[in-house]
Amino acid sequence: MDLATLAVDVVIALWITAVIVAVARAWQSRMPRLAPLAPEAQGRYRQAWENVMARFISAPRESVRQADSLVTSVLRDRGHPLDYVRLPRQMIEARRKTIDGEERGQTEPLRQALLAYRAVFEQALGGRGREKAPDRSREMA
Repeated sequence: MDLATLAVDVVIALWITAVIVAVARAWQSRMPRLAPLAPEAQGRYRQAWENVMARFISAPRESVRQADSLVTSVLRDRGHPLDYVRLPRQMIEARRKTIDGEERGQTEPLRQALLAYRAVFEQALGGRGREKAPDRSREMA
């Protein structure tokens, strides 16, 4: 075997390896199939969410922390991977806004974080239990 043939064989082997690695990464990063929640669990989660929202006026920081915990629980129960890079985009944004609100001592970023958590919560439960509210940029939490 001459040197040119060996070089071509190595290039082809590297290309095949790169394709296999790309396919494996795409397979790992696909959206997971989430397990359905029982209606009783959905009801418990919805009641817990109502409690989180009701508490926001008197204790916004604690309410947002509870929202994060509740959304994380729903995602875990449905089998969603909880590593940072695979979390829903709105949840990552909500966590960023929570930190921003706590550092500044302002309620508005916390309100926005709660709205982002609500979006993830509703999506994770599979829709709203009542009619969906219109999308507004300044919606009350």
